[in-house]
Amino acid sequence: MIRAFAFTLSAAALVAFAGATRADDAEARAVVAKALKAHGGEDLFAKNKAMQSRNKGKMDLPGVGEVEFEQTASSMLPDKFKETVELSIGGQKISVVTIANGDKFSIAANGKDVEVTDGIKDALRGARHMMKVARLAPLLKDKGYELSLIGESKVEGKAVVGVRVSMKDQKDISLFFDKGTHLLAKLEHRMADPTTGNEVNEERLVLEYKKNADGVPMPKRVAVKHDGKAYLEVEVLEITFLEKIDDGEFKK
Repeated sequence: MIRAFAFTLSAAALVAFAGATRADDAEARAVVAKALKAHGGEDLFAKNKAMQSRNKGKMDLPGVGEVEFEQTASSMLPDKFKETVELSIGGQKISVVTIANGDKFSIAANGKDVEVTDGIKDALRGARHMMKVARLAPLLKDKGYELSLIGESKVEGKAVVGVRVSMKDQKDISLFFDKGTHLLAKLEHRMADPTTGNEVNEERLVLEYKKNADGVPMPKRVAVKHDGKAYLEVEVLEITFLEKIDDGEFKK
C-alpha cells in the first residue's frame, strides 16, 4: 500500500506542460502549438526547466477507503523529481518520500527505505515521461516524439480534440485539448496500478483552471480515474516555475 503514494506526483504533472512522417502529423503539431501558447507559450517553458508545487487531495485505497493527503513536489528536466506525501491511516501518520534522479530511485516511509522493485522503477520512468509530455514544448522540438491526430470527442461535456503521442520504448499517451480554450482537458494512458500491479487505463482530467499572477492558466483541480473509477482528486494550492533547482534537492 505504501508504494501507492509514490505515484501521486503525476497527478500534478498536468501542470507542467523534425519533420512530419505521417499525413496528420502537421495537424497534430498545430493543435499542440495552439495548446502550448494557451498554457503560457514556448518561452515560459524554455526558460523554466524546473517546477515546485504544493497540493492536497484524497485517494481511494483498496481495503482502506478514502484517505486524505498533502503533497509537495519538485521536478527538473530532464530526469529529476521528488515528492513528499503526508497522510494519516487509522490514526497513524505516514510520510512517504519518493525521489527519481536519473537512474537512481528511492522510496522511504517514515524514514525507512522501501524496496524499489524493477516494476516500480519502470512505473516511475513512465511517470517521468508523462510529466515531460505534459509540458508540451518538448513535443514540438524533440525528434523522438511522433504525433498523430485522434480526432474530436468530449471530456466532461466539453468539445475536445485529441493528439496521440508516441515514442520508442514508451507507452502511447493521448492528450485531449479543449476546442475553445486550447487548454489540456485530459491525459490518458495505460499504466500499472501502484496498489495492485495490474495494468489499467488511467485518465487524468483537469476539472478547473485558475490564472496565476502573470495571467497564465494553471490547473486548480485534477481528478484521476482508473478503468473509469475514481482513484484520486487533487487540489493544486501553489505552483512555482523556476529556471533550476539545486541538485541537492534530489539526493536521498
